Amino acid sequence: MQRCAALARHSELPGGLTRVFLSPEGRAAGDAVLGWMREAGMQARLDAIGNAVGRYEGTRPGLPCLMLGSHLDTVRDAGKYDGMLGVVSAIDCVHALNSRQQRLPFAIEVVGFGDEEGVRFGTTLLGSRAIAGTLDAKVLDTNDVGGTSIASALRSFGLDPDELAQVKRKKGDILAYAELHIEQGPVLEAEGLPVGVVTAINGFSRLRVVLRGEAGHAGTVPMGLRHDALAAAAECILAVEKIGREHPELVATVGRIEAKPGAINVIPGEVQFTVDVRAPEDRLREQAVAGVQEQIGKITHQRRIESKVESLQDFGSSACAP
Repeated sequence: MQRCAALARHSELPGGLTRVFLSPEGRAAGDAVLGWMREAGMQARLDAIGNAVGRYEGTRPGLPCLMLGSHLDTVRDAGKYDGMLGVVSAIDCVHALNSRQQRLPFAIEVVGFGDEEGVRFGTTLLGSRAIAGTLDAKVLDTNDVGGTSIASALRSFGLDPDELAQVKRKKGDILAYAELHIEQGPVLEAEGLPVGVVTAINGFSRLRVVLRGEAGHAGTVPMGLRHDALAAAAECILAVEKIGREHPELVATVGRIEAKPGAINVIPGEVQFTVDVRAPEDRLREQAVAGVQEQIGKITHQRRIESKVESLQDFGSSACAP
């Protein structure tokens, strides 16, 4: 708990917790974790994508490993156990083994992933994708809002993006991956249960929706002659919510909305909003996304509003080992 609190102090948000990939706060958190790994008896290093990696050898060097860990970056205004709990608890497990001078018939590696949340560059899971070997090198050209690319940020951080291939693990190198994570929803608390076992990692689809109507004076344009992009967006958002309620394992969220020109006395002429759809089965998610697109098309056609739906990200679901 003290270590989670210590990591939470590495934040760009005064009075809260925000720590993004390849930031000064990210470096401070990574350095702290590497130090704790070494204290626990591990060899520790920062890999080429910025993951903090510690290794505790088995009964002989070079054995395949059980990988434990979680992420060290955060969403904006995050909770101090999200990600960090899985890293510090894994370190403590290794410390317990090392204090007894106990070695297992496999190695243990603890990983604090540098990027999971995707806050800075808008692309998630960079750390774990690099280890899995699924990170497309083209992703390194992605820029943050300041125009800095991932490749440039890695170099400024003292890392070499040309060495990313070395981060990839061979299938036989990792026996299994396990992660302790605080529940980010209310289910266990509502059920009065202390712990649950994850059966699947949700797949997700993220969309950007742009609606274009016609801006006009709020006092002089009659209701019947309006092409109000925000009113259309409101109806679309309710349609997204309705689709999300159609199956107990499906969730659908509109998390961000922007209306232009954004004046109190002007009918909005353009609205942008995001849609996030998640489910543990890809077919269910894909059907929901198609339903969202269909409903947006119907609503905007009826309201005589132009619409554009752009896919931002698609990640498939992953069933966990029984």
